[in-house]
Order: sequence, then C-alpha cells, then structure tokens
Amino acid sequence: MPRTPSIKPKHRKERVKKGLASWCVNVPPQLGENGKRQQLFFATKDEANAECERLKARKDNFGVSLGNLTSSQIVEAAKCYKLLSDHPGVSLSDAVRGYIEVHQARNASIPLSELFDKFLESKAKRTKKYLDQIRWARDHFEPLHGKLASDITSRDLETVLSGLKPSVRNAFRRYIRAVFNYGFRLDYVRENPAMKIEAEELVRGETEIFHPKRVEKLLARALERDLTLLPYRVFTFFCGIRPEGEVERLEWSHVSLADRVVDLPAEITKKKRRRTVDLSENAAAWLQEYTNRGGKMVGRVVPFTPAELRKHHRANYKAAGVRKWIQQGARHSFCSYWMAHHNNEVDRLVILSGHESKEVMWNSYYRAASKAESAKVWSIVPSKKSDAKVIPFAA
Repeated sequence: MPRTPSIKPKHRKERVKKGLASWCVNVPPQLGENGKRQQLFFATKDEANAECERLKARKDNFGVSLGNLTSSQIVEAAKCYKLLSDHPGVSLSDAVRGYIEVHQARNASIPLSELFDKFLESKAKRTKKYLDQIRWARDHFEPLHGKLASDITSRDLETVLSGLKPSVRNAFRRYIRAVFNYGFRLDYVRENPAMKIEAEELVRGETEIFHPKRVEKLLARALERDLTLLPYRVFTFFCGIRPEGEVERLEWSHVSLADRVVDLPAEITKKKRRRTVDLSENAAAWLQEYTNRGGKMVGRVVPFTPAELRKHHRANYKAAGVRKWIQQGARHSFCSYWMAHHNNEVDRLVILSGHESKEVMWNSYYRAASKAESAKVWSIVPSKKSDAKVIPFAA
C-alpha cells in the first residue's frame, strides 16, 4: 500500500535569508484544489499549522464522502475530470454548478415566438405604427421562433440580421433588444444576447428619397384625380411635416397662404414643441391651384380616417407609377432636397423639421440629393393643363 503522506509544516531556512515566507506545507494531489500537488508557504508556524488542520479535516471528510459513493459514481467522476483536463482552472464543482444554472434557465424559458407575443401584449397601448414594426421584426426572426429564448446567442441573431440594409438591420437590432430586455426582466433569459451586437454605421447618402419626376407625378395625379389628397402631398413633400400624427391633425386655421407659413401648435407635433414651417413658392402655388379647383380650406387638412387615408394614398402612388412606397420617403425627400438647395444650412433645417440632433440630420441628408435635382424639385408647379373637366370656384 502507498504510504499516507504526513501533513506537517516544514521550516525552510534558505527562504528566511531571502526574506520570504519560510513555513511550507506540502499538499498531496488528492487534497489539492486542482487535483495536483502543491506547496503553500506561510510567514509563521501558527499559520502553517492552521492550514494543516484544515487539510486534515478535508482528508477525513474525503474518506467519508468517498465511502458514500458507488463504484459507478466514482468512475463517472473520473470521466468528468478527464473531460476537464483540457480546461485548466475549471473545477468539477464549477462545471456542475454552471450546468445547473443553464438547466434551470432553460426550464424557465419559452420559445422566441411566444416571447414576441408576450412582449406585444405588454405594449398593447403603444401606437399602431410601433406594434406593426414589432410584428415586422417578429416575422423576420421566424427562423428562431421554435428555439428557446435562453438558448439563442448573439451569433444566432447575427445570422438572421446578415445581409440587411444597415438602417433596417439597426432597426431590427433595436426591436429584438427590447424583446430580450423584457424577457430578462421576467426571468425567461439570463442575459440579453442582442446587447453584444453593435449598431452598423450608416453611410452618408444612403437615405432613400423620391426622384423629382416621381414627386411631380404624385402631385399631378392627386390634382387631377384626388383633389382632397393634394394638400397631404404638398405639406409632406414641400414642408417636411410628418405624415403620421402631424399632418393628420393639422387644421387649415394653422395655414396662412398670405404669410406663406404653417404654424404647428405643440399639441400636434411629435416633440410637443410649437414650430413654424415656411411655405415655398411652389408649395403655395399648389395650394392656390387646389383652391382654384374647389378645394376647401376649412377644418382638417386631411379629412380622412386612417383607413381612408391609406386607401387614397395607395391609389395615388400606384397611379403615379410608384411600385413600392419608401417609408418616410416624403419627409426624407424634403430634408434632402432642402439641404442641397440651401447650401447645407443644417441648423435651420433642424428647426423646420422638428429634429433634435444636427448630427442625425447631417449624417442622414448631407449629399443625399444633388443641387441640380433639388432645383428641379423646388420648381415643380401645377400644370395648367388637365385631363379632367374642372369648374373653378373662388376660394
């Protein structure tokens, strides 16, 4: 039988001369923290003796614990240690504890599709636009719907987000991060994998806008076939007023053709701040033609319900030959063409558009349109010719 190692402190005189701790305790491999032989040094004999007593207690406990294990459990433990040999610094207890945490998290988790549904339920009072965007994101992450939320990694999310346009990718990144934050608060996940995904830098000039010919056709078709929709197009393309929320609540009493201004009260603006927008010459010309053809300038500028507005909007852009509508395209077009036409006066544009950040304006709209194209946009005026039989009325 192998000799049982003695656990006693030894004094190393050679270390005293060097000013080092001189009391040594040899720890056998079966009692070491990492299963290997160790040497521990202490400054005093009392400290070394205390460590020896601790090791003796561990030795006694080890004998008792070992006696409680079956032969198959001992064999399995040996296999586990062999697996951990390629991972120095990781103890068996750490590995087991980590697995238990993962196992508990998986048992408490739910599939990603269900997490999306619960998140949507929690946001039921938000705007329809916001909820539609979350549903849009949910559909895009459909490849991960059946996977437990706790099992999804940042690499999984990166795979789904790869190949998307930077602006769309960043939007999906925001939405999935919000969903996982919700799951983290309710203990469905232990961490938010979306937090490891960095936003992609947007390239200047990437902003999508409508070509001047498209803008002209949209206005001309509204003038000829849907007169009531025309002010909606004028105020979004030539004034940059937000199509949802702001234009829909705008009253004709806020518009002055004589002074060529639109006064937006704080209660209808997105940022809840009053702002005044100039009416360009061609915007005033379109509104004047609108009144000449019998358009009413009382009450709401857009006298449609949201559903009716969507129907008129779609019919108009289809008639103008626009196959796919650019989201926020009218407002982006206004900002891009205005900046190019006014020599990049970003401070003034921030005020007119109701933005808060000059950096966002600069990064989004600088050189998104050429000076030549902007000149064409601001020269778009209504044609005096029309294929419709119109009887003009006084304003």
